[in-house]
Order: sequence, then structure tokens, then C-alpha cells
Amino acid sequence: LESLLKESKHQVSLSELLEAAKSNDSLQAQLLQVESNRQIARVAKIGFIPKLDVSYGLQHDYGSIDGATKFGQRGNYRTQNLNARFSLDLFSGFSTINLIRERAATYRSSVANAEYAKQSIYLQVIQEYYSYFNNLSQLLSLKRKYEEVRSDEMRVKKLYSAGLSTIDDLESLRSQLSLTEYQIADMKLSVEQNLLMLRYLTNLDFDGLSRQDIATPRLSSEEQRQDIIALAEQTKVLEFQKRQYHFYPTITLADNYSYRLEAPAFINDESNPQMAFFKAMYPDHSNTISLTATFQLFDKISIGFQRQSYQLNKLSKQKELAYKQAEKQKDEALYRKRLEIAKSQIRSSEASLKSANISFENVRKRYNSQLVNFTDYLRSLSTKYDAESTYNQALNNYELQKANYIFYSGQQIEEYVK
Repeated sequence: LESLLKESKHQVSLSELLEAAKSNDSLQAQLLQVESNRQIARVAKIGFIPKLDVSYGLQHDYGSIDGATKFGQRGNYRTQNLNARFSLDLFSGFSTINLIRERAATYRSSVANAEYAKQSIYLQVIQEYYSYFNNLSQLLSLKRKYEEVRSDEMRVKKLYSAGLSTIDDLESLRSQLSLTEYQIADMKLSVEQNLLMLRYLTNLDFDGLSRQDIATPRLSSEEQRQDIIALAEQTKVLEFQKRQYHFYPTITLADNYSYRLEAPAFINDESNPQMAFFKAMYPDHSNTISLTATFQLFDKISIGFQRQSYQLNKLSKQKELAYKQAEKQKDEALYRKRLEIAKSQIRSSEASLKSANISFENVRKRYNSQLVNFTDYLRSLSTKYDAESTYNQALNNYELQKANYIFYSGQQIEEYVK
């Protein structure tokens, strides 16, 4: 493997790939949604703050007014007002507190979704990473097989020229060389596909990988997977939305204060005693305090149906949540078993490789002495390199099953890749 990677100028490890995967655009989109939901949750808390509105009004009237012209005044005047309104919802049927709870649950759900997306991307990176080493090890075996067959082809060619071998053996070797060349080209494409996929997932530029193992995971079914946490929070969202539809009255306290900065000029005509009547209509300031109780008498039917709709959606989510939790238990048990089998496959493939190497050395010696035919030799050669490839695949599969178990059991992948 080192000989194949020696031409690489920029190799990266698995930990470097996972760190770079944090810049994945899909994950960044999820994180931006989390920040958006966090701000929305903050805004909901403002519902408890009293409302204070201040307004300024300037009005300029042109023309004549009956009451004004009657007293010899033209209806051309200006008024200015400054108004302030203070209001406070004393009781809103608990809708405000439930809106805050809904937005908080939505935020927590988005956090869990983002974490699940990150772990999913990490798992994809690991799958491509160990697939790369699988394909690279197969490429190595094919190249070694090619060199072996090439050497034999040159040797048999000389024997054939001397009349000591048949054309069948020579052409069979040439056919095997062509087939191996085809397999090498196909495997090179697979290796390049792995690299392209890893660059796509991590936004990182590199031309080779250095192999790194994953730490042995802790076997536990207690951790909760992030997609299940997100679903549980979505169930809470529906419950809090349902509670915002209520049959209680709403009570609001309000205070309206108005200060007149400028009154119409005609009401200040002290020479006309009848202007006192108009002056009473334009006080310098006024203040009104109100307490309002609102009952939605004819909305109760629609509110009832709306609550039933949210309740049914909540029950649907609860069923989905129960299904996901059962799925998580099944996945944890399945990948625990796969982890055990992958470990045992390393031992069996290692023993098979040792036997294949010993067998091939014996067959090659006998073939060189022309004690076995060409078909038996090629079969032994293929068995040797297949055993090499199987052993390497077993090593990489064990690492991949570690990652699968960590992901599906609800643990954090980055904790086991240092």
C-alpha cells in the first residue's frame, strides 16, 4: 500500500476528513436552520413583555367648517397630537407560555436533526474511506498478480520458442494478462471514485489517504439516537400547538394617553364666548384605562376541531416514535452481532491467507518442474490473491462495522476517531 501511495503529495487521515466534513454545505444549511429556530424561540419570549406604542399625529385642514364660518372664522387650521398606548395581556389562556414551549421544542428538534445529519455525513465519509482501502488493496493484489503472470508469460514464451511448451499455455497466460489489465483499470476507476466522493463530502483537496483505525466502541444500548430525539421534540411541538387553542377568555389591560401639542386656532378666540363649547372638545391631554375580557363564543366549535387535529397528529408522531425506538433496538443488536462476526472473519481470512500462500508456493514449485498442469497453477494463483483481497477486506470491514455500531447505537463517531 505504501508503494502505491508514495507518489501522493497530500495525504490526509480519517480524523482530518471528519474535521473537514464539518464544512459540508448540507450540514451548514442544517446549522443555519438551527440558528434561525433559536432566534424564533427568543422572539416568542417577548410575548410576556408589555406593549408600548407611541405615535405622533399632524393634521392640517383646508376649507371652511360650518361651525367656524358661522363665527366668522375660516376652516383652515392645524392640530398636533402625541399618543401613547400601553397594553398588557393579563391572561391569554396560557397560549403565550405554550407558544414559547413550542418554539423551544422546535429549536431542540432542529439541534438534534443537525447532529444526526453530521453523524450521517461522518458515516458516509468512513464508508468511502474504508472502501478506498478495500479497492486499493485489491488493486495491489491485481498488480502483484499481473507481475506474477507477466513473469510466467515471459518464461513460457522462451520455453515455447525452444519447443519445450505448447501454444495453449502461452495464449492462456496472455489471456490472463489481458483480463488482469482490465481488472486493474476498473479498480483504478473505483479508487478514483472514492477520492472524488470524499472530496465532495469534505470540501477538502487531497490526492491520497493514510490509513487510520477506529477505537473499539463501547457496547451499550442506553444512548438515544439523535433522529429519535428530534422526533420526540416534534411530538412535543404538536402538544404545545394544541394547547394554544383554548376555550378560556382573554383579559387585556390597556392605558391610552393623549397630549395635544397644538389645538385649532379658532377655538382660542376668547372674544367669542361660544368657543368654550369647541374648546371642551380639544382637551390638552386625556388618559383612558380599560380592562377588556374577550369570549370567543362562536369559535368554540372550530377550536374544538383544531385541537382534535393536533391531537391526532400528535398520536401519529407517537406511533412513529415508538416504531423508531424499536428500530433503534433492532439496529443496535444487529450491528453488535455484525461487529462480532467481522472480528471473527479477520481470524478466518488470515488463516485462509496463510494456507493459500503455502499452497501456492508448493504448486508453483511443482508447476516449474512440470509436475502440475497450467490450469491448476492459475487456479492456485487466483486463490492466493483472492485470499489476500479477502483478508484486507475483512480488516476494513471490521473498521466499518465499528462505525456502523457507533452510529446506530446513538454514540458519537468523533469520540472514537482521534
